Formats: sequence, C-alpha cells, structure tokens
Amino acid sequence: MSSPRKIAAARANGAKSHGPATAAGKQASARNAITHALTARTVVLFNESPADFDAQLRDYLDHFQPQTKPESDLVHELAAAHWRLARYAGVESGLLEQRMQHQEERLGDDLAGLPPHHRLAMAFDALSGANSSLALLNRYQSRLHHEYHRILKALLQIQSTRSAAPAQPDPKLPNEPKLESPSPDPDPPLM
Repeated sequence: MSSPRKIAAARANGAKSHGPATAAGKQASARNAITHALTARTVVLFNESPADFDAQLRDYLDHFQPQTKPESDLVHELAAAHWRLARYAGVESGLLEQRMQHQEERLGDDLAGLPPHHRLAMAFDALSGANSSLALLNRYQSRLHHEYHRILKALLQIQSTRSAAPAQPDPKLPNEPKLESPSPDPDPPLM
C-alpha cells in the first residue's frame, strides 16, 4: 500500500507530463507499442512487403465478401492475425537457424555426420528454457492462434445470421391514398 505522501508525489509528477513536444518525439511515442512487433498494432513492419499484405487482405475480402462494417472490420482483423502468425513462423525459423549456426561455430567438426534433425533438436533444446525467447514466442503464437479462431468464429456467425435472415419484402404502398369517410356529425345542425 502506498503512503499518502507517495500518492501525492505521483499525482504531482503525473500532472507535469504533457507528452512529447517535438514531431520526432510524437512519432517515437506513436510507435511505443512496437517493441518486438509480435503484439504491435502496426501490421506491416518496415522490412515486410506492404504489397504482399495488401494481396493477402484482398484475398480475405474476396473470400468472405463482407456486407457490413462489422464484417469488414472482422475480415481486416483476421487478415492481420494471419499475417502475424506467418511472422511467428519466420521468427521461430530464425531463432532455430541462429542457434544452429552458433552451435556450428562453437562445436565445428563435432557436428560433422550428425543428422540434421539432431542439430535441430539441439538448437530447440538450447532455446526451450522457461524464460527463453522460444517459450515467449510460443506463448504469443498460442494467443494469436486463439485470437484468429475467435475472430473467424465471430465473422462466420455474423455471416450465417445474415444469410439465414429472411429477405424483407418491400412494403406495398397504395397507389391512391385512402380517403377517410367523413364521420357522422354527432350534433347535426337544426333547421
């Protein structure tokens, strides 16, 4: 539990901060979420092809043919989740290749004659500790895989609801307005 003095100091310090002032500072601040690009909001990184992502997004849009804004949003989320899952596969391959290269540099001739799957197993073993980059990557990958399927399920549910809804017929409008018959006057004038 914080003391009242610490709480007051934290409030005073927080009140002094107004965010970045320079354009460069604002740009850096806007990219704070991108630490390792695995959970970032930015879908396409500077070293990835925006054209490839756009082609994938078009394929998703062509396949699902969203009819409403929520459907379109879900299709965009689905394409982004798939893009990130593919990134995970690349990161995993890179981690294992780096480790095998490191082992080759360190062990040299001791690896000669070792089957490739044994070298891969050694690299996996070296990377599979509790706090390793591979363990962290697998947690992110599992979370993203679950997110992909959650989005897909929501999209399919919306689309099946839309397609199952009966088409509403256009209401028939009369050609001529109905004239209301005058109601009998309850008190006719006396003559």
